[in-house]
Amino acid sequence: MLDSVRRIVDLGLVGGASGNVSRRIAGPDGDLMAITASRVPYHRFSLADVLVVDFDIEPVAGEGVPSSESLLHAAIYRARPDAGAVIHTHSVHASAFAVAGAPVPAVLDEQAVTLGGAVEVAAYAASATEELARNAVAALGERAAVLLRHHGVAGVGRDLEDAVAVVELVERVARIAILARALGPVPGLPEDALRAEQQAYRMLHGLRG
Repeated sequence: MLDSVRRIVDLGLVGGASGNVSRRIAGPDGDLMAITASRVPYHRFSLADVLVVDFDIEPVAGEGVPSSESLLHAAIYRARPDAGAVIHTHSVHASAFAVAGAPVPAVLDEQAVTLGGAVEVAAYAASATEELARNAVAALGERAAVLLRHHGVAGVGRDLEDAVAVVELVERVARIAILARALGPVPGLPEDALRAEQQAYRMLHGLRG
């Protein structure tokens, strides 16, 4: 958890106390999640700021208030058994797409294989609400990332290292797409290539279809 927090800070995907990180903890009585505490500036974030809660956001271990977006993380874990970690960022270029209400288009082969295609935009809902969580899950589908309208990004991984790679790639693709649009129209990946790469993504994540 600490390494992942430091990594997204170093990558410039979050700042101040924005964003949050969690990982699933499998247990005999039901899964739990370790999640970052709310409103703790990253420059002083420590192990004491990693809390453990259940999917109803009831405390299990640690002192403090869990992230205000805990409902979002729990909803994704419930909907996606393949998800071992979730990271929410406020990265600049991806957030620009979220503000514009425009999906990050599928323009790179790596994107289709790693993220499952375009990064769609969830319908707007206020932060830290069940509605936001529901909207995010609906727009996420089986893909690895979703844009939160007027907010930021949520990325899903099999583990924390995978989730960091997802949110890093979302930001990189968003930046490439914006730069490419400055040069002219931006075509998406050819449909046959996109379908093949999405199938590779499904196989990698053990998804049907």
